Amino acid sequence: MMLNYCRKTKWVSLILCTAFLLGSAGCNLKRPPVFKAGEGAIEAEDCLLDSSDIQEGSSYSGGKAVDGISKEGAAVSFAYDTDKEGYYDLSVEYVNNGSDGTLGLFINDHFFMKVVFPSGSGTVTETIALKGGIDTISFSYLPGDGDITLDGFSLSPSEHSISMIVVPHEDDEVLGFAGTIQHLIAQGDTVKVVLMTNGDFFSGDMGPVRIVESMNALAVLGVDSSDIIVMGYGDFTLDGLYNSSNPKEVITAPSGYTKTYGNPEYNLYDYHTLDTGAPADYTKQNITTDLYNIISTIRPSAVYTTSEFEWHPDHQYAFVMVKDTIEKLNKDSGFHTLLCETVIHGEDMTGWPEPLEYDDDGNPIIKEFTDPFPSGSTTLDWNEVTKITLTDEEVAVKSKSIDEYYSQNNGGENFPGNPTFNYAFCKSDEIYWIFEY
Repeated sequence: MMLNYCRKTKWVSLILCTAFLLGSAGCNLKRPPVFKAGEGAIEAEDCLLDSSDIQEGSSYSGGKAVDGISKEGAAVSFAYDTDKEGYYDLSVEYVNNGSDGTLGLFINDHFFMKVVFPSGSGTVTETIALKGGIDTISFSYLPGDGDITLDGFSLSPSEHSISMIVVPHEDDEVLGFAGTIQHLIAQGDTVKVVLMTNGDFFSGDMGPVRIVESMNALAVLGVDSSDIIVMGYGDFTLDGLYNSSNPKEVITAPSGYTKTYGNPEYNLYDYHTLDTGAPADYTKQNITTDLYNIISTIRPSAVYTTSEFEWHPDHQYAFVMVKDTIEKLNKDSGFHTLLCETVIHGEDMTGWPEPLEYDDDGNPIIKEFTDPFPSGSTTLDWNEVTKITLTDEEVAVKSKSIDEYYSQNNGGENFPGNPTFNYAFCKSDEIYWIFEY
């Protein structure tokens, strides 16, 4: 366990790792202090500090706070002891004298999210997942982060949960789940969106564009960019990666890329860089490990993804990889979740879903989804499908979200757009098949 905690990474403290390793042999170097549930607030200055400073001030809780978390290697870490696995609300007292900024939040040595700290001072609260027992929580400086002063922390059991949308391409999350996302957020839950590829099949320049389009589309639905995880693998690579006979074989994407990437201009770095300090080669080992770490760290109560029966191989293997990961987590640690499978590309490549029609006044005629596999060629029984009903307002918001995918609606220099297909997903319901693990 100590060696796992001290994995090689640019962003997690080398001093922290040395403390763990040497401390086990009798060294007196500090380890992250352990705070027990129910003991009250945790002062930042009482945590394990690396490349950061304690400053005094009458406005701070306890008269002290931690600043200088503004350079590579800077971190504030503590351990939290609770006997109950579940979701917790982590509240952070802070001061930010600059513009809105972020800090990387790590749970048990893996990247969880970039927490946003608005300009000024106050409290931000994020729902996190803890495994129970002793969980380690760290705030670390990452590329694109700001200079945030941390005053203190508190944790309490949360009344909310976390759901996760895992999709192969930017736009699948909205086409399949925009209404579901609205429902989840309305009940106070957090929605994490995982983008497996950068949708850059037609052009290597398209990846950053599509990432921003997803960011803008999800903002319409109420999802903050800090809840988006960009895995950054290549479009049309999931089949080749999954079926590679050599887990370390590097696959070249149609775009020509061989390493993960994001869009740093918008503070959306690829997951592997945030988690380990460097991008990942396109290999089966890397993508499956990344997905395992993402799901095991976030521990969603439900995972929504595309179907293994779609004609598009990225959609098929997104499902297969997610299913494999959940099954492995279930076997490794008894992790339980729901796997919700929807369809973006049905049996008929051109006839499903039924295109959106308009009345004489130009108003859309909103209908229900029909069976995407009417021939009965799959194990997805239409009689067992789960449907959620959308209000007219929710359908309108979904349509506005689809508007943000300019490259997919209007095309570009190298490929045609397909707005007829995209807006066909403006239906009065959303559908998926649910499997329990």
